[in-house]
Amino acid sequence: MLAAIAFAFLLVSRKKCKSRIQRTASSPEENSNKMVASYYRDVHRELSETSSHAKKADHGKLTFLKDDIEKFDLQDLLTASAEVLGSGTFGSSYKAVVVGQPVVVKRYRHMSNVGREEFHEHMRRLGRLKHPNLLPLAAYYNRRDEKHLVTEFAENGSLASHLHGNHSPEEDGLHWHIRLKIVKGVARGLAFLYNELPIIAPHGHLKSSNVLLDESFEPLLTDYALRPVVNPEHAHMFMMAYKSPEYAQQSRTSNKTDIWSFGILILEMLTGKFPENYLTPCYNSDADLATSVNNMVKEKRTSEVFDKEIVGTKYSKGEMIKLLKIGLSCCEEDVERRLDIKEVVEKIDVLKEGDEDEELYGSEGNAYSVRGNDQEGYSFTVDR
Repeated sequence: MLAAIAFAFLLVSRKKCKSRIQRTASSPEENSNKMVASYYRDVHRELSETSSHAKKADHGKLTFLKDDIEKFDLQDLLTASAEVLGSGTFGSSYKAVVVGQPVVVKRYRHMSNVGREEFHEHMRRLGRLKHPNLLPLAAYYNRRDEKHLVTEFAENGSLASHLHGNHSPEEDGLHWHIRLKIVKGVARGLAFLYNELPIIAPHGHLKSSNVLLDESFEPLLTDYALRPVVNPEHAHMFMMAYKSPEYAQQSRTSNKTDIWSFGILILEMLTGKFPENYLTPCYNSDADLATSVNNMVKEKRTSEVFDKEIVGTKYSKGEMIKLLKIGLSCCEEDVERRLDIKEVVEKIDVLKEGDEDEELYGSEGNAYSVRGNDQEGYSFTVDR
């Protein structure tokens, strides 16, 4: 009798666990959508309470960093209609149409790690960054206990919503050539940050929800370079499922911390799996997306790695395998063996939408096997 009860309890627990994972995978920002009404009321109340101060002190005003955006004031934001886009570790974001232009306002908490002048200088530094794959910072609002950063609106939303959101059957998914375009753009944007910013982890918060897509699906990095102005006691909450081992285990960042996060992002795009699912109790607590993928490769189950939306792409299997190797090489636990940003860009830039010689890559029975080819980039294992 006791055995039967225990068995029934186990079945129920597994069903609940499976259901929880499926909900997360289908829509990683689902929970944030429930906060729409309460969040906007909260924003309106707090901004209203300080709107009178905006007339008396500079720190109560919006500071604009872009010349090609029509200026507006705090009251314009208060009276604009708003749509909540999501809620993250440090705050929430909403879309507003102000003086006829759509903008995104991100409301951050825990951003009082530096003084007022240091914060202004860091924002000005970010405002000077210009690259096709960075979402530029348009304006900011500085208050002691919270900050608001204003950017332009990205037409196609986040990469996370396309990979894991709910889509109708007739909607096109992200095909291989689009995913490759996104990977290349993210690599170039990340390389630019490495070259321009004198900080150890120049992005510091790279994940699929912080990769936005414009009308032509060109990737735009957002939430970059905020670690210097975040309270140290809250910094450990950055990245979560994208954390490198040295950061997760020792709270230590290195100049390759962002490379690990980029590797997880690559694997996420190849597999279609949401990395944060591996943080749930239903998974082995020691597992992560990189470990899971690496184990499948070692067990010669590479055909199970790739997302079904790209697995049928004709003549692209070899290029997918090359990108898979790059992703796993970015996720080397040994920092010294991990690729650096220059190597990452060089390897990714030469990838093509299709294989030059489709005969090199397997048969129908084993679409990802390599026939008689042991060259680097085709047959591989990654020791981790």
